Amino acid sequence: MNQKDFNDKYLNQIICGDCLEVMRDMPDNCVDLVLTDPPYDAKTHKGAILDNGIGFPPLASVDELTEEMLRVSRRWVIAFCSLEMLGDYKKASNKAWIRSGVWHRVVNMPQLSGDRPAQACEGVAIMHNKGKKVWNGGGKAAFWQYSVERGKKKHPTQKPYEMFSKILKQFSFEGETILDCYFGSGTTGISCVKMNRNYIGIEISEEYCETARKRVQEAKDSMGLFNKH
Repeated sequence: MNQKDFNDKYLNQIICGDCLEVMRDMPDNCVDLVLTDPPYDAKTHKGAILDNGIGFPPLASVDELTEEMLRVSRRWVIAFCSLEMLGDYKKASNKAWIRSGVWHRVVNMPQLSGDRPAQACEGVAIMHNKGKKVWNGGGKAAFWQYSVERGKKKHPTQKPYEMFSKILKQFSFEGETILDCYFGSGTTGISCVKMNRNYIGIEISEEYCETARKRVQEAKDSMGLFNKH
């Protein structure tokens, strides 16, 4: 696939489908960064007393997902996960593993069952393909402290726009292409639009694809208005 065909098919598009099936058709090393928030696995939720209300199935395995994310990325792969899953991503990525990061969720939801401590943080699996590593965070730690989304969320696991924008600034450059293979309601796309990056979004839910399209278009419209002044 030449660059024009790739751009026409994928660049700044939201693709409704299974992420593994879509990524298998994508060329090697075709994006600069994968930034995504896959579902937790079944082990993380095992034994929970209360329904989490998320409404979509747990991640079956990180192995094939990690392999595909690393194959399509030229450099970084950043995946949010439960703390318990960091070891699984480390094993799956093998020599591409860099280190574990942490998102401190600040104002966190309490443990509604009351029989165990609530989860205070999420893990951030940080991987990189062979080659020189460049990031824009200087000597800062892999630690992000942002409150969880509250109020009128568009997706049950919606991540803070400010956090994703910060990560984009740290791990990519203007004009580069970012893949989010669990696009949800489009926060990654909004961040890309506002920070002059290209995006590719993959989302299996038609409902969330439509929500993401509307939110990303609103971001584009707002940037158009801003650029006129």
